[in-house]
Amino acid sequence: MIQEFLNEQFIQITEDANFDKLKKACAEVVKRITKDKAKISTYTLIALDPEVAADNVDLVEVKQIIIENWSTFVNNSKDTAITFIRAVMLEALQTISKERSAACLIWFTGRNIIKYYKLGREKKILTKFLLELGTRIENEVTESWTFSPEAEIKVPEIAVAIIKPTDIQPHLLAAAAQSSVGGENTHWASGNDVNWPTFFATRAGKGIADVLNKAYKHQAAEIKSSQIEFIRQNSLLQMRTQLLWWKEAGYSTSLKAGYNELKDGVLQVILARDYSSFVPEMYPSSVDYFLKEAHQSYRSVEGIKIKISDILKSIEKNSTELKPVLTEDLAGGSRILFVNFIIGLVHGKYQLKQFKSVVGITESTELTFTEFTIWLFHDFHTLKYSSTK
Repeated sequence: MIQEFLNEQFIQITEDANFDKLKKACAEVVKRITKDKAKISTYTLIALDPEVAADNVDLVEVKQIIIENWSTFVNNSKDTAITFIRAVMLEALQTISKERSAACLIWFTGRNIIKYYKLGREKKILTKFLLELGTRIENEVTESWTFSPEAEIKVPEIAVAIIKPTDIQPHLLAAAAQSSVGGENTHWASGNDVNWPTFFATRAGKGIADVLNKAYKHQAAEIKSSQIEFIRQNSLLQMRTQLLWWKEAGYSTSLKAGYNELKDGVLQVILARDYSSFVPEMYPSSVDYFLKEAHQSYRSVEGIKIKISDILKSIEKNSTELKPVLTEDLAGGSRILFVNFIIGLVHGKYQLKQFKSVVGITESTELTFTEFTIWLFHDFHTLKYSSTK
């Protein structure tokens, strides 16, 4: 990302050594955010926003890391210091995105809010970065989600554990014969040497047991692998059935109420939360469309945009109803997820007037209730990833 920013002349470097210093700073940022998954979301929200404030604490933190590696950074960056810092943050995010869970965190965090940032000339680079992550995730999960309801769930065949005579013969030879003919027995079978049968039984027993255990261990591994595949197929079928039942029933087990009974604002929050609770962390785009259809079945009016401030006022008004359900831990950081603001609003940590400063867009931004639902669903999934090790 640093190189792309240089290519587009968003930033300029006069010496190659300074490029290396930025890369070293990036390596330090990578170390920090891999230790704290919550920072991945925070840094994503900041790095994608060209209008982030210069005094943003996380931005200042990265600035200090750059200065530690490039002492004359402030003098060399002039009016583009924030762009330099964001380029380093984006480079770090791109580096960690090679790992699947980090890629999902970045994708879920940025995919909705980026539409409301004023990207300017950076739009092509930033949207390309996110879309590449989304495409990669889609390709990884589509195959695993492919399942035909008409197809019979196949019980995997387990290979029979076969023990060949040649597997046991060396152990019998070692137990019966002397070293002169390739064995290990120091006693003689002829005569009255009572130690020979004892050695034979011990050595032959150990050898045969080793052969059998090796064969059984291999078969157990095959059985386990087959069980995992069988469980995956069965779980996918069960989940699809659960999704259909959930949509048709139209009942929230978390609020113990029908979705049609809930007010706008509350409905969208609960719908997104309930849906996220049983959808796996990685899923194809079709899952989003299923949620859209579900929402529209409870609220037939679609296409009408409403200000975020009006949605938040409705949520605040019904905070008593939402408090018992929205109990997730709040993430820190100078930028937070939309859903974290809602949780904080419900519990009295945030006020409406703080929305722009902590989320990054104005509360006068307009969106449809369906868009709001999908956004929250993605945010709840981000929280899932943030809490997993």
